[in-house]
Amino acid sequence: MISYWEEGCKFLLNKDPIFKKYYNPNHSLKLNKNKFDVLFKSICSQQISVSAAMSIYNNSKKIIGPINYINFKKNIFKIIKLPLSKNKKKSIRSLIDNYDLVKKIKSSNPEVNDINSLTNIFGIGNWTVDMFSIFHLGLSNIIPIGDLGFINAYKKYYNDPDLLKFNKNTKKWCKYSTIVTWYLWSSYDSEPLYL
Repeated sequence: MISYWEEGCKFLLNKDPIFKKYYNPNHSLKLNKNKFDVLFKSICSQQISVSAAMSIYNNSKKIIGPINYINFKKNIFKIIKLPLSKNKKKSIRSLIDNYDLVKKIKSSNPEVNDINSLTNIFGIGNWTVDMFSIFHLGLSNIIPIGDLGFINAYKKYYNDPDLLKFNKNTKKWCKYSTIVTWYLWSSYDSEPLYL
């Protein structure tokens, strides 16, 4: 379990009465140590459902093999066969060409890393940086504002269709917004979310 998870859940159960409605003590976030895999899954997931993204991911494995930087660099000619849009294929090529930017990110300390430098890779924006920050780095305070699943689950549970109480509610989460984000996602998809 991530170091802050248990403490953060206790804090949220105490501070935010709505949190208990979607909290599931049987599940918690698991980090993915494979940087390339997290970014590849994130690129696949952009603007589509989780199930569609996983289907693309699994079909890609059948075409190219293990999802890691070395294998993709070696089999770059196979990218054209992947079940991805033209722009997403271009993004994967850009990820391979600029992988030094990813390699430089070695810890979750923003003073050591410039995580936002990932946006210099074609097709990687703030949402993908948020996914990397949650699922690889395990940062505790990420709110993916541009994520439709998160926003829709928030609106449902917090009865806030116009997001008028959003800022007030996020203050209750303190430094544990990632926990709220992950459980809202999991409630929206009816299963735990892992990248």
